[in-house]
Amino acid sequence: MSECDTILSRLRSDDSESVRDAAYVAGTEKLECAIPELIRHIQEGNLGVQEAADRALRVIRGEKTVQAVIPLLASEEAPVRNAAMDILREVAEDDLESVMKELKSSDPDLRIFVSDILGSSNSLFAVAPLCDALLKDEEVNVRYQAAVSLGELGFADAADSLIQALGDEEWVQFSVIEALTKIGAAQTAGALVRALSNATPLVASMIVEALGEMGDLKIVPLLVEQMKTAPAPLQNKICKAVVQLLGDKTLELLPADKREQFTEALLAALEDEDEDVQLAALRGLSTAQGDDATRKVMSTVITFDVDRDTDKLLAAVECLAHIGCNSGFLEVFHGDNELGLRVAAEAVSRMSHDEMRKAIPTIISTFEEKNLLVQRDLITVLAAAAGSSEEAFFQNVLISHSDELILKKALYFLGENSKAPESAEIVFAMLSHESFEVKDVALEAAIAMNNEMLWIRFVSRVESEDPTERMMAVYALGKSTNDVYVDLLKEALSDPVVDVRLVAFEGLIALNADPASLMEQAKVLLNDDNRDIRIAVVDMIGKTQSDLYLQYLIEALDDEDDWVVVRAVEHLGALGNDDVVEPLLKVFAERSALVQHKVVKMLGNLGTERCFGALLTMMSHDDPEICDAAEQAANLIRSR
Repeated sequence: MSECDTILSRLRSDDSESVRDAAYVAGTEKLECAIPELIRHIQEGNLGVQEAADRALRVIRGEKTVQAVIPLLASEEAPVRNAAMDILREVAEDDLESVMKELKSSDPDLRIFVSDILGSSNSLFAVAPLCDALLKDEEVNVRYQAAVSLGELGFADAADSLIQALGDEEWVQFSVIEALTKIGAAQTAGALVRALSNATPLVASMIVEALGEMGDLKIVPLLVEQMKTAPAPLQNKICKAVVQLLGDKTLELLPADKREQFTEALLAALEDEDEDVQLAALRGLSTAQGDDATRKVMSTVITFDVDRDTDKLLAAVECLAHIGCNSGFLEVFHGDNELGLRVAAEAVSRMSHDEMRKAIPTIISTFEEKNLLVQRDLITVLAAAAGSSEEAFFQNVLISHSDELILKKALYFLGENSKAPESAEIVFAMLSHESFEVKDVALEAAIAMNNEMLWIRFVSRVESEDPTERMMAVYALGKSTNDVYVDLLKEALSDPVVDVRLVAFEGLIALNADPASLMEQAKVLLNDDNRDIRIAVVDMIGKTQSDLYLQYLIEALDDEDDWVVVRAVEHLGALGNDDVVEPLLKVFAERSALVQHKVVKMLGNLGTERCFGALLTMMSHDDPEICDAAEQAANLIRSR
């Protein structure tokens, strides 16, 4: 018995598993003799058998398969028809002629199916029969599907027929416009523009959207011309399309005689219900000039919902920032609409420095009238854009306000911009504020001011009975970059409060004081009961990258707290000193998985031959995660 007879016998079996196996073999061996039985199973078998037959037919392919599957398109069973269509979408190119003949069928459903299938053929030969169906078939759904398929094929040869079909029923026009958009042939854009005058509002809207996606700049004048007679909704769509085509500099790129007309259209489009149209209008208006544009954008902004219209609010901010600071913009700060004020504040922050400066006097003069949320936004702008001439405003803010954010912004400004004695006094007074955050910012501001009177105050506070005052004073002197304070900081190393000693130690390191004189203090601090102190000291001496502290970092590996050990491992690994390998291996053998992972990573970073050998050994660790980490670290060394 031949192989074909054997497979046919098994395909006729009542055993589903045997049939599926036979179908698989039929496909693998491409046995055309099995096609009739496979077709039968597509119609009659259970689901598993149908799937096996379906796969086999797709593999066998060829003219016989195509011709055998075509009749299934007329089946009264929807699953059978759908299966036939799926198969033919994949194999129809093996016998396109047989498939295309069915476009002459008297059954309109069959003609629809075939039009669909040809769209997946990727063949230029399918274009002519589909164009014929598009222009001549009496069934509207056939014409619709023919247009869809021509768009899927994407051949420019179909463009002329699709353009002719723009005069068809609205249902067909939809698919024609979409197809022309996909094809993008040279003659397409002009034809779509010409079709606007006779199109229904819905079709006209679709045409304009398609033109915006095509990216053909030559149609911009045609679209702008269409705006003269277009109804308002279509005019708004045209605005969106032109902005899509020209981008953020829309108005600058239009001819001078068209800019005013188009600006008016963009302003009108701001009221469109379509969010995409509004976004495009805001984008297009970013190069507008004059108060009217600003006022219209702001009047639109106050209608937005803060939670729902995030994209539009951001677009409005960018638009206003690009238009710049004019009288229409400044009017907002004299109003009381919170959303408008917050948008205006954000817009100012994104303007050029010169434009920001124009807004400063108005913002300052109206600042006290605003609520707290608006004031926070405004002080942020002022701190970034104000100059020394506005110093008095910030002094008054520190005296009269209690909000922490506002105080911190004012302190930041004075720290960066003032050395005046009056400001220094006010900033120094803020060191006694009840908020630790405000104190911290005031301290940084006082240091940044680099005022002689302030340094004298800090020196006197080193002897204060208040440990917080002593700590702030010692911190400031350590940040002074002036080694005249080294002796004071050394004295602070004996302070009864460990935090003061820690800050003094940090300051001495920053001032590059003699490391040898600090070693004893480092040792004391590394044995402090507070693990946060020990971590801080490990970080301080580790960041110096000095071998003088190497032994202290190695000793920190014996700390009882894993996090202290982890930080010591990190700094030892960063030293790049081969002497640290053995201590790291010792701590690997004795500590937790947390420390072990960090050791593995550091060995990979060090990358010495000894490290590589150790990592190879670690690949046999009981913990699979350690094994993986060791392998990755070893691969890192090998790659280098």
